[in-house]
Amino acid sequence: MLRKILRFIKVEHTAFSVPLLFTGAWMGAGYRWPQVEVLIGIVAAAIGARIFGMSFNRIFDRRIDAQNPRTAGRELPSGAMSVRLAVTIALGGLLLYLAACAFLGPWCLALSPLPLIPLLGYSLLKRYTALCHFGIGFCLALAPLGAYVAAAGHPRLSLPVLLFAGFVFFWLSGADIIYAQLDLENDRLTGIHSLPAALGATGAQWVAGGAHLTALVILALILRAGSSGPAALAAFTVTSALFVMMYLPFIPLPKRFFPLASLAGVAGAITPMLM
Repeated sequence: MLRKILRFIKVEHTAFSVPLLFTGAWMGAGYRWPQVEVLIGIVAAAIGARIFGMSFNRIFDRRIDAQNPRTAGRELPSGAMSVRLAVTIALGGLLLYLAACAFLGPWCLALSPLPLIPLLGYSLLKRYTALCHFGIGFCLALAPLGAYVAAAGHPRLSLPVLLFAGFVFFWLSGADIIYAQLDLENDRLTGIHSLPAALGATGAQWVAGGAHLTALVILALILRAGSSGPAALAAFTVTSALFVMMYLPFIPLPKRFFPLASLAGVAGAITPMLM
């Protein structure tokens, strides 16, 4: 049962968002590391939020997933898990998230409902707009902002952390467009909105490329605003190389999303902390 639940929520993918959280917390603490208990609380909040969002994503999409050969084997469409259990898991994630926000201070608790709205609704966007990919980018862009507030103890966001949230937004949105190419034909058959279905693989890749170029420009602006040393420039170079690799046709599409896109996000997150 535990293995089934872990497959359902894919909690291991949270590991790739931890550097994004830590960068936000590092900026919020005045460009130094906050206390260990604050970092633990931030990670707990992220895990709870991911469980909540991922669970409802799977619940809302169970009938769509059943029509797609790539996703028909998932727990809900295959019947390996009941909707009741999935809702219970989602509510457990919500409780973990709220408890962590309460631990992190009054501002985090007061602002905690705000990320829940996009987390609950981003998976519904594919029913209405081909721009749905930017919904998941928006969800993850909130993570470093929340970590900043937790470490700073106030919601007065600095320009660098807003820029960093912009990097996260364009990085993940572009990566999701690349990943959606796997379902291009099925999306057209079932009426699901996505940029690959609307523009074709080539057109969608141009949009993804524009998003990723924007992400790199934002990261460069963050470096320019600080005192960039050799380590930061090296991390930026690695980030840029990983972005380029996402567009190499001889690399299979699934690998361009995971691990390449994930590693690009990690390298990009580390870059500001090396300035």
